[in-house]
Amino acid sequence: MRKSAGKIFATGFLKSLLFLMLVTIIIVASYKLVMYFYDVEDSNVIEAIPPVKKQALITEARIDDVSKHLIYCVDEESGDITKLILEIFNCENVMLYYITIPIKTQLTLSDSLHRELVLIKPSIPSFLKLSAITGYLPKENVYEYGVLMIEELLDIQISYFTVVPQSIYNTVFDTEIIKRKANNLQNSENIFPREVFSDSFLEHLHTISTETELRNYIEELYDEITSNLSFEDKLNYMESYLNTPGKNIVFEVIAGADSNSAYTINELEAAKQLKDYLGE
Repeated sequence: MRKSAGKIFATGFLKSLLFLMLVTIIIVASYKLVMYFYDVEDSNVIEAIPPVKKQALITEARIDDVSKHLIYCVDEESGDITKLILEIFNCENVMLYYITIPIKTQLTLSDSLHRELVLIKPSIPSFLKLSAITGYLPKENVYEYGVLMIEELLDIQISYFTVVPQSIYNTVFDTEIIKRKANNLQNSENIFPREVFSDSFLEHLHTISTETELRNYIEELYDEITSNLSFEDKLNYMESYLNTPGKNIVFEVIAGADSNSAYTINELEAAKQLKDYLGE
């Protein structure tokens, strides 16, 4: 008598199932025997697996009485850094400084920092412009390494940094062209364009008079930007921002010399400039 197709399938399926069960029993029994003979507890097996190491922070945000806040303006499409501003906020004296750092500034990496970066990008030179760093370093840590470069360049410690998309940046800042004074024809005069608050942003600032209004504005801004300082920590500066009069907001360019191809920071003049702003 011929078996039906259904019976043949059922018989084959049961045989396969029994085979898989047998293999599973053998594997489990082997595991238990190994655990027994080598006196290894199950918990030790889990502990023996090394944990995945978290990448160490390159820079860490800090809340300072005199904060040094590095602001990157970034093109949304290319990812290039187009503008760079150092915001120094002296909360004790309620003085707020916005210092333009030309993106074509030349910098020389220290041996230690260069060795570290070579591990990431072997072709990175030790002498380069700030505008070039996005071409050598990955997006996930280019801004942190940019902080280290600025710290070396200006001999300061950055408190935190913020990455602002170009479209958002343009609602806050405008570029102001500085004309050479008629009675000063010396080439030593720094007339590099500086970043200042835009007229529309100044009008918006006049509408903010309470902590709630400022908190709401900062919260909206944090939805559009990236910063290593949390929104909650940023609120520590809120009262000082509200108490800063307009006359105490200063816009400058870092001391140096401009040429067609590059901007060279004058280390002595820049150090004196920053010392004055930091209240040292």
